[in-house]
Amino acid sequence: MPRSLRALVPTLLTALVAVLGVGAAVPAAAASTPAPAVGESPVPGPVVLVGVTGLRWDDVGSLTTPALWELSRGGSVAAVAARSVTTRACPADGWLAVSAGARAADLPVEDRTCRTLREPGEAGEVPGWQDYLTAAGAESYGARPGMLGDVLAAAGTPVVGIGPGAAIALADPDGLPVGEHLRAPTTPRALRALVREATAEGAGLLVVDAGQIRDPGYATAPRLPSTDPTPGATAAPVEEEGEAPLGGSEAPDLPGSESIVEPSRAQQAVTVDERVAAVLDGLGNRDATVLVVSLADSGRSVLQLGAAVGPATDGRLYDENLLTSGSTRQPGVVQTTDVTPTLLALLGLLDDAPALPGAEIRPVPGPESGAARVGMLLDAQQEASAVVRVSGTFSARLVLAQAALFVAAAVVLTRRARSGTDRRTGALRPSLRALQVLALALGATPVASFLVGLVPWWRADRPVTAFWWVLLGWVAVITALALAGPWRRHVLGPAGVVSAVTVVTLLADALTGSTLVIDAPMGAHRIMAARFYGMSNQAFALVTAAGVLVAVVAADALLRRGRRRAAVAAVVLTGLAIAVVDGAPQWGADFGGPPAILVAFAMLAIAVAGRRVSWRVVLLVGAVGTAVVLGFAWLDWLRPAADQTHLGRFFATVLDGGLWDVLGRKLSANLRLLTSWRYLVLAIGGVALTWLVLAGPRSRRGAIMGEGSPLEGLQRTVPLLRPAVAATGVALTIGFLMNDSGIVVLALGIAVSVPCLVAAAAQWRLEHDVAGAGPDRAGASPGAPADPATPAAGTEDVSPADAPRA
Repeated sequence: MPRSLRALVPTLLTALVAVLGVGAAVPAAAASTPAPAVGESPVPGPVVLVGVTGLRWDDVGSLTTPALWELSRGGSVAAVAARSVTTRACPADGWLAVSAGARAADLPVEDRTCRTLREPGEAGEVPGWQDYLTAAGAESYGARPGMLGDVLAAAGTPVVGIGPGAAIALADPDGLPVGEHLRAPTTPRALRALVREATAEGAGLLVVDAGQIRDPGYATAPRLPSTDPTPGATAAPVEEEGEAPLGGSEAPDLPGSESIVEPSRAQQAVTVDERVAAVLDGLGNRDATVLVVSLADSGRSVLQLGAAVGPATDGRLYDENLLTSGSTRQPGVVQTTDVTPTLLALLGLLDDAPALPGAEIRPVPGPESGAARVGMLLDAQQEASAVVRVSGTFSARLVLAQAALFVAAAVVLTRRARSGTDRRTGALRPSLRALQVLALALGATPVASFLVGLVPWWRADRPVTAFWWVLLGWVAVITALALAGPWRRHVLGPAGVVSAVTVVTLLADALTGSTLVIDAPMGAHRIMAARFYGMSNQAFALVTAAGVLVAVVAADALLRRGRRRAAVAAVVLTGLAIAVVDGAPQWGADFGGPPAILVAFAMLAIAVAGRRVSWRVVLLVGAVGTAVVLGFAWLDWLRPAADQTHLGRFFATVLDGGLWDVLGRKLSANLRLLTSWRYLVLAIGGVALTWLVLAGPRSRRGAIMGEGSPLEGLQRTVPLLRPAVAATGVALTIGFLMNDSGIVVLALGIAVSVPCLVAAAAQWRLEHDVAGAGPDRAGASPGAPADPATPAAGTEDVSPADAPRA
């Protein structure tokens, strides 16, 4: 076994024990306090789900919607992320999510209209059910429409459904609603009577479709089934392109022109409120648990309304507080997929269901007054919508600015001073100084896009303009900090400060609840409902790339003092800290991050120790990293279902045989993102610039700095540069392969690492080439030896044979 491998084994075993010990602390702490008996004892009264689509908190008013207004004051409230398979969710999608307990959707059509829901026919089957099954089978979310109905039927739970949406939610796998299904009445008075009768007869679960709200121009349309649900029946003809729709009216020439005759949002909200009031009045004084949830959007992707009142499973009440769930871990935010596990938990049937991506909705403390709680939700809704408006433009402008930096760096850094006069007068100094400042500013932009969340820019009269000013302010602060302190005299000092700010910001955010990652332009958007806590794939890429540079700065300083062991320890501890925060379920909860992080920092530690990195070492560290993340997932799975993060739910999904669905979905997302021009420009341009600057036009085999490069002395000044580039590249490649964001990981890692590299290269040329040293002299930073082979007085000898290698 090579010496590097033998030396690394104890470190890896120690790392494995350390990170798993941190993860084990959470289940141990959970075990020390009695956990609620989720899924064992149902709530005392009936469980009622009042489902609606398109209802938002800004639709609620004291005069126009009094029932919803009173519910917001006396119940628990939340904003609902109603994302389905696609960004926009149709009414059928929301009800299918309740039926399947997972994201599911109707078959898409060319005009992107949503299906008008209809009551079951004489045969009792939900109209379009075969379309729903076909669509679910084509997606990789593992959705099984009819799952809820199947569990309820197996348990013998008395069930009553009212309305077409309830028929979808309560259908069994064959599309037949379980229990008793009632058509939606035409008046609130009739609905009140049906609810009173159903609960009087002992219904354990009552599901009511209270209608929908649609934005102007997004009205639902009748749709014939794509496949014949009844054997032997004759399928109705399907409309051809250009044919008049059902009803005989001509299709509108302009999208949205039908909005002239559509009811306004306010009118639709009044109708929904009357139905909600009828359900609440019909329940009377019964000790019922009522969930009012908007299950889909109204045509535009916006956070929806969610509220609950009555007893909860943990003995508390849905009463004057906020709602949350284990899938979001954000006070005041839940998902549509949380509704099904909540219904099953309230009925005491959660243990009878398969592994579900959602979690039980629970009450959590919030602002004392109802007005403050609703104001908090409206503010979250406003922020979520505003960040969607700026994120696309931000990404595009960042890519264009980075591309301009790549071109400028390729020209300036590879240009030699033409004469001795140019050297003496510093003709290149203005260009190099401007390049350094620009590179530091662009390197600071990613972390600045997270820090903008500290300033409520979305509340401004012009939120987009306010966002850009706040962003530029943070970029200016970080850049000035990098250039102001004593570290500016070190070739890696300013770049190290930018990297350190990135690492500290993102790690601190993960440790304190992920408030900056949520709804940041480069973070996790609540409307997209991809992640609500922990370390997003974008944040992982940034913290890994920046963390490697921070470790290089620390190790380089220690090596120049002759403290090789301390340098190795600094790299190892930095990597372990990032891996623990990134992977621990209570903090980063990132599945694909720890293996990449541990491999990168192990490679760097071996290089700092003066050893050669082999593929055996990389594979061993990768295996340890995989064991670490699986250990995290297993420990998380041991916790109560309501407290699990997506790591524990992923482990449960694997045990239930859903691994291939998850892998297929991640692969599909990777392939889709691979064609995004924004990320391709960053990835290809960053790699090309790194090679050009480091290798030079006439690179020598085995040398990272070519003989023809004006930067060939930079390698002697910073011997860890080559291992750092290699470690970062390996980490981002592993992240590219293991995460569903794919090329986004590679591109965003480059977005911080390459600008920092350019800033360091520009500073080196300012200090050595332009100052008169010339590329052949390659002096070291002030106070440091010019070459590791020539140690400073009182330090260890670092011979060329022991220099860091990769």
